[in-house]
Amino acid sequence: MRHCAILSALAIAVAGCSGGGGDVDPRIADASRPLVFLTYVTAPPCSYVDANGEIAGTDIDFARRIAAKLGRKLSVEAVSFSDILPRLKAGEADFAIATIVITESRSRDVDFSIPYGSGGACFLYRKDGRKPRMSQLSNLRIGVESDSVHDFYICRHGCDPERYVGLEDAVAALEKNEIDAVFFDAVQLRTEAEKSGGRLLVTPLETKDRYGVAVDKRRPDVLEAANAVIAEGGAE
Repeated sequence: MRHCAILSALAIAVAGCSGGGGDVDPRIADASRPLVFLTYVTAPPCSYVDANGEIAGTDIDFARRIAAKLGRKLSVEAVSFSDILPRLKAGEADFAIATIVITESRSRDVDFSIPYGSGGACFLYRKDGRKPRMSQLSNLRIGVESDSVHDFYICRHGCDPERYVGLEDAVAALEKNEIDAVFFDAVQLRTEAEKSGGRLLVTPLETKDRYGVAVDKRRPDVLEAANAVIAEGGAE
């Protein structure tokens, strides 16, 4: 029934656009076109490269369920996190899942689904190093992903962080003692701590965030499908 509701809502939207002289996005009209899905490959369990060299993870499974809801094929593209929202805004992709924190400013450029999960960010640090505290960052070298919400959050707390293209580079710098800690999403940092065999530790959560599927504003069909999958528990 939900699938029928999606198609009905889409038909109304298309009819409204054609009646008002607007242009319907050709990606909606052409059911043979695969959905272009963007993800940022970080670490298990969300998005990672498996032993066969394929992009896998819970985010990819989630995206496939959204595509299946619309009867579409899925084209997966791995990009840097900083490229995700600009590409969606430019119409170069349909949707993205990458533990993207829902914020008011981001909502001006893309549509967000209802939240599919919540979590937050914390610090990853070496067992033989100093345990970081948000109130005591002035003498610490903190690594973040460039232009991320974590970058902005650390800056608001009076720290000028070391910026990296991705989590992998930041963790490598931490292991080499080039920085004192990494500030990032807790889910991925906990995985890094588990992989380290006890060398790396995580702090309790410093932030509380809600994650959503980011969707091109010209794709109401994808947004509707994402919300339906989440409502059915398909994001888990």
